[in-house]
Amino acid sequence: MRVLCVLNGGVDHPSSRLRVLQHLDLLKERGIDADLFVAKRRRAADLADLARRARRADVVLVQKKLFARWKLPLVLGPAPLLYDLDDAVFAISPDEVERFGEERAERRAASRRRRLAAVLRRSRRVIAGNRFLADYAARFARDVSVLPTAVDLRAFPESALRRAREARRVRWTTPRIGWVGSRPSLRYLRPLVEPLRRVFAESGGTFVQICSEFLDLPGVPTETIAWSVAGEPAALLDLDIGVMPLDEGSFSQGKCGLKILMYQAAGLPVVCAPVGANRDLVRENETGLFARTPDEWVDRLRRLVVNPLLAQRLGERGRAMVEELYDAPAVGARLAELVAGAAGGIPSGRAGGR
Repeated sequence: MRVLCVLNGGVDHPSSRLRVLQHLDLLKERGIDADLFVAKRRRAADLADLARRARRADVVLVQKKLFARWKLPLVLGPAPLLYDLDDAVFAISPDEVERFGEERAERRAASRRRRLAAVLRRSRRVIAGNRFLADYAARFARDVSVLPTAVDLRAFPESALRRAREARRVRWTTPRIGWVGSRPSLRYLRPLVEPLRRVFAESGGTFVQICSEFLDLPGVPTETIAWSVAGEPAALLDLDIGVMPLDEGSFSQGKCGLKILMYQAAGLPVVCAPVGANRDLVRENETGLFARTPDEWVDRLRRLVVNPLLAQRLGERGRAMVEELYDAPAVGARLAELVAGAAGGIPSGRAGGR
């Protein structure tokens, strides 16, 4: 069976890497050969190439890419369509408002909603990264499944976890509280400035930003680490606490909690906003802590700083949950089932006239 994967980006694009690319070997083991096409700023000749590849595929898997409605039948062909949605592309993002203003941001979002509705209606099956996205997709699609984002725990072996735990015990009085993310999400850090100031004034320590760009946090002792695929595991293992602040807007509700999964894979205790998928990934006082207001952020971070045994327990339980539910092989196996099901279990060579 052949699946054409239409992606927004390559290995440096988080959605493409974690929703599709990390599962390719497992798909191949299950008899599913993947043909990759990165559909970003493509010329007409490239779109013609996409159409040719789509006609040769048994199923087309589109990872979040949106096409103009008239292009859908032309470039994606007659094969069954499987659409993967892991972001609230139908909502206005706060970053978009800051860049374009409210009126233009709304026009952009309205355009995305129209294109998204068209591809959802055409899809044989939709794969949603969380329940909020699944509920939206179900307005237009007949078959919607929730498939969480996964983490490859081979990047966080037990030997590395043991070394990280020992390092945390040694330096716990001066904690390294960290955040990993991309440029558009930096804005979520602004409400943490005052809580971090208060926590570090009491304990010392450093706030670590792992990103391609960085936000100035006045009065907060900060270390910056340039994000890379290869360097991400070591950077996370060198933290003591991971944070994921969010607001409660629709765009944030669509977040699939990747930051939390990465922190938990590294054995870190997590403090996060109780928004969207965060409520599924964190069981309060078991695998992490929730914080809503600035005072709650101070209280939750302070609790972990003064109680390293609590921090270690939360980190270990979070890691165990990832091993059980979110490890890449298990999620990849489910993706293989969904791809095969969308294609009707047709073996390679029987569709598209081959």
